[in-house]
Order: sequence, then C-alpha cells, then structure tokens
Amino acid sequence: MILLVMTALLQDPAQAGLSLTGAWDAALQGRGVPASARAGIAAAGGGLRLAGQVPNPGFLLSYTGAAPSGHAILDQPMNWLLTRGANQGAARAVLARAQADSTAQFAQLAAEVRRAFYHALSREARQQLLLDQQAVADSVVGIARRRYQAGDASQFEMEAAGLEAQLHSQLLAAERDEVAVARSSLGSAIGWTGGALPPLLGSLEDGLAATTNSDSGRAIPMIVAAQADSSFGALALQSADRARIPFPSLEIGAEWNDPADPGHTYGVIGVILPVPIWNQGGAQVAEAQARADAAAAQVTEARLAARQLVEEAGIRLRGTATRALFARDSLVPSAAGLRTRALAAYRAGETGIVPVLAAIQREQEVQLAAIDALMAYQDAVASYNALMGVTP
Repeated sequence: MILLVMTALLQDPAQAGLSLTGAWDAALQGRGVPASARAGIAAAGGGLRLAGQVPNPGFLLSYTGAAPSGHAILDQPMNWLLTRGANQGAARAVLARAQADSTAQFAQLAAEVRRAFYHALSREARQQLLLDQQAVADSVVGIARRRYQAGDASQFEMEAAGLEAQLHSQLLAAERDEVAVARSSLGSAIGWTGGALPPLLGSLEDGLAATTNSDSGRAIPMIVAAQADSSFGALALQSADRARIPFPSLEIGAEWNDPADPGHTYGVIGVILPVPIWNQGGAQVAEAQARADAAAAQVTEARLAARQLVEEAGIRLRGTATRALFARDSLVPSAAGLRTRALAAYRAGETGIVPVLAAIQREQEVQLAAIDALMAYQDAVASYNALMGVTP
C-alpha cells in the first residue's frame, strides 16, 4: 500500500490528465508566441533607456602651423536638454503599446488553446454519444431478432434494425478518426512534445452556469494600443517642435605649443550655435503634426470598434449559453425519454420498428446539436476573452 501511494505521488501529473490550465501551461512553454511577446516588450524597454541617454561628445585633436599649434577640443551637444523629456515620454508610449500588443498576443494564444482543447473534448463527446447509440442499436437488433424468431415481427424489421446498427458502426469509426485529428490539432496548438496527449480533463459545460460578461470595465488591448499610439504622436510632435530651437553645443579644450609662451597651455571654452538658414524644422513639425492628428483620430475609431465588438461578443456569449442550457436541460432529456418509451413499446409489441428507429435517430440529432451548442458557447467564450485580453 505504501509503495502504491509513493508511486502515485511521484507520477508525472501530466500523465493523470490534461486540463485547460495544463494545456495553457504547456502552450506557454512550447509555443513561440510568449517569447515573441516578451521580446517586443524588452525592445521597447531598451528604446526607453536609449531615449534617456546623453549623447557622447566629439573629440578633436589637431595640429596647425600657426601658434599655438596643438589643439584638443571636446564638443558636447546640448540640444538633448530640449527634447529628452518628450523623447522619454514617446518611448514610454512605445512601451505601453508593446505591453498592449503582448496582452493581445497572449489572449489570442489563449483563445486558440481554448478552442483546440474544447474542440477535442467535443469530438470525444460525439464519440461517446455514438458508442452509447451503438449499444442502443445493438439492443434493438437483439429485440428484433427475438421478435422475428417468435413470429411477432417481420424480416424487414430485423433487417432494418441491423442496418441501423451498421450505420452507427460506420459513424463511430469515422468519429474515432476525428478524435485523433482533434487531439493532434490540440497538441500542435500547445506545442506538445511529450508524446501522446494524456486524457483530457474537463467538460464542455465548463463555466456555463456562471456565464457573464462582467469584464466590461476592463481595459481593452485594442483601445490601450490606440491610446499609446496617440500619446506617442503627441510627444513626438512636442520633440520635433522643441528641436527647432537653435541650442548651442558646448566646446571645452586646450591649446599649447606657442613659441611666444613655451610650456604654457591655454584653456578653451566656447559654444557652437546652429544657424537655421536653409531650413527651420517646419517640415519635420508638419509631418509630426499630421501623424499626431491621425493617431488621435484612431483612438476614436478604436473606441467605436471596440464597443461594437464587445457588444457583439456579449450577445453571442449570452445567446450561446442560453441555447446550450436549453439543449442540455430540455431537449436532450425529452429526446432520451422519447427513445426510452419507443423502445419499451417495441419490446412490448405495441409498435413496429420504424418509430423506434426514428426515435433513436432523433435522439442522436438532438444530442449532437447539444454538443455543437456547447462547443459554440466555448468558442464564444474564447472570442470574448481574446477581445478583453483575458488568459487562463
């Protein structure tokens, strides 16, 4: 007993089953999207540090024929004092955009994983349904054979029951292939490299009872990204406008080797003032102004688009949840009861085979439709979460 307990504790948790959370954890390790998103943020962070750097000075060392003949000059640009604050603000906006893009990338990956996970679960649910229907069909075949042997049913009824069972067998074989394909797709979606996927842990009804779109106050990545672009445009305009101001460079150095004053070194200090003769930076400002105006306008467009998408996603989420609940709680039990009563009547000799086969087929249609409704709900959840930037 102790050995069994120790074996269970040491067993790889993935071998016990794969939940949606486990699939997400695998995707974070096996897919390239997380690394790409983090790299985008790191690059923007590097840009922020770069925007705050002071430019290096230039060093001039020269010799002239006139006294003093030795010259060493350090030229330090100072115009960064005008633009550094605006440039840093613009770089922070780029970082905010990168973070919004990263949130959207993670959310899109989470939606992909969720769809693949529940699609695989839906195919397994369809397979289990067909297995159950196969058992019912085989039971009907047995009843029809006994009734035929007792002279209470025709050969047509026995053959019709056998044909229905064979049809279920064919559907079941095809569904096994679909399950294999769906599990393979899930493995690709999460970057699974551990061999065959373990059994899936979860239900198509996950989250159904608590369906809500209460994240309406959450920051939506597409709006955050547009706002960051607008901030960048405004600060880039501010930087371009300040860069028009002629700001001097500082020169500090020394001169030596004067025959009239041997051994003496002279200090040099001065400024170089830009002279805006050929251009005054008006073109740069005009370009920055246009870009800032366009980015500001896109914020309005992003808000309008986001509002429409959120409303649409919420409608689909609530609608699919309502239909899935109705199918689960009303349609499926009704179809099962109809099939049970038809089978009982046939077993008692009160009806022929046709009503039984019709009831079995209708139950299969209803249950498959219920599975599709549940899958549509999970797909709606994935779409809503992707829009809102939600991950497991």
